[in-house]
Amino acid sequence: MKVTRTILADVPAQLAAICKTAGYLRADIWRRYGALGNVGVSACAVRTEIVEKRIYDNLHIDGTIRAETTKDIVNDILTYKSAAKLKVRKAIAKRTTVENERKRLYTLLKRDEWLADPFLHRQMRKHFRHGKSEVANQFIVRSDKYSTEVVDDKMVITVRIAKKYGDNVVLTTTSSGKNVDLSGSNLRIIVKDGFAEIHYATEKDVGRACGDRVLGIDKGYTEAFTDSDGDHHGQNFGKVMTEYSDKVAATGKQRNKLHALEKKHREVGRIAKADRIKKNNLGRKKIAARKETTQKRLRTIAYHAAHSIVDKAAIVASEDLTAVIASKHQWKRFNRRMSAWAKGVLAEALDSVCEQRDARHTLVNGAYTSQTDSTNGLLEGKREGDKFYRANGDVLQADHNAALNVLARLDDREISRFTPYKEVRRILLARSPAQLSVKRVELGTKVRQPTADKSYAQICATF
Repeated sequence: MKVTRTILADVPAQLAAICKTAGYLRADIWRRYGALGNVGVSACAVRTEIVEKRIYDNLHIDGTIRAETTKDIVNDILTYKSAAKLKVRKAIAKRTTVENERKRLYTLLKRDEWLADPFLHRQMRKHFRHGKSEVANQFIVRSDKYSTEVVDDKMVITVRIAKKYGDNVVLTTTSSGKNVDLSGSNLRIIVKDGFAEIHYATEKDVGRACGDRVLGIDKGYTEAFTDSDGDHHGQNFGKVMTEYSDKVAATGKQRNKLHALEKKHREVGRIAKADRIKKNNLGRKKIAARKETTQKRLRTIAYHAAHSIVDKAAIVASEDLTAVIASKHQWKRFNRRMSAWAKGVLAEALDSVCEQRDARHTLVNGAYTSQTDSTNGLLEGKREGDKFYRANGDVLQADHNAALNVLARLDDREISRFTPYKEVRRILLARSPAQLSVKRVELGTKVRQPTADKSYAQICATF
């Protein structure tokens, strides 16, 4: 399994010019090929066109750095397009249930012939917007264009540059090089915060064996995951996010006051005082450091939780949470805290750990998994916080209930990953007894909440 590792180095003077030129290269390629410019062509075809037209031959940058950086940029663009296509596939599934029509649209999309169909063209314009780049602090070095040596217990990397473009770049790292293997790996050099970050790919050792069970996983806020056995994993996840979110909010309020004060002094002519406030009180170094620290803590919790799950399971089913629930409105503080919810880190942790330990991670449709009663598979009952009230008054742990529903979706032939949520709702209601519709105990209607001391018959008797 390939993973990316980072080592730090100093910043020689030559790096600034190389990064600036590579930044222009990146911005111009995104401008030329960031939308319709790459329709129907491969990454190889785009790079061949750039070389044949000699578009960037006049740039003052080493040829191999230019070529490798170009390859990296083109791959980024096509990855962006592939992500857009995934969203269009969901739109196709939502648009029609006719199998032949779906197959026709899927085929056009796969062949990059979406300009031929108005619906596909409209969807691609929506999801594949013309990209742009302002990144001007990094470039790629090919694996045969640098050498390493250890000087005074520090690993030194020498990037060879063609003579007409300047001297070789010598990077003195903070590593002794003892556990660093750069053989056969390209380097991504990023200038950031006064350091040069050197990213390289290396082979990660095979992890310990996975379990032998099949588990459903519910991604949460209070804890990272709850599995279908009812076990909670990563229980400090929500606490870390809440603390960070509340600190950010408090800092933002104080900064707004200082912004207003700085503006007031500037308007009345006290420019020196306004400049001092801006320089000493309105920087972002501490804010960036706090954010980075929190992201590392959340990442650590997520990976520990993923490992504890894979210790038990060989197959892990989890919700596909890539789509935004656009119609759901919550209170302001809830939205602020959930905006910091690292669901991307949770998904990445599950994918990475499952791949490393030879387990399988499968995404399923997450629609109504929190509103469905896991004991009978019917769309009845109601979730309130961490409790799920069944129609007969019984109370279940809400996250455990959702995890059981996720596990059931793994073998549900009617509900696929891309089934639209309205269709999922129709299927679930169709499985419910007829009396649920007669008594209006179904999604979208207002009924009194069942409790532990009121039976389902008593609730229905009120109508």
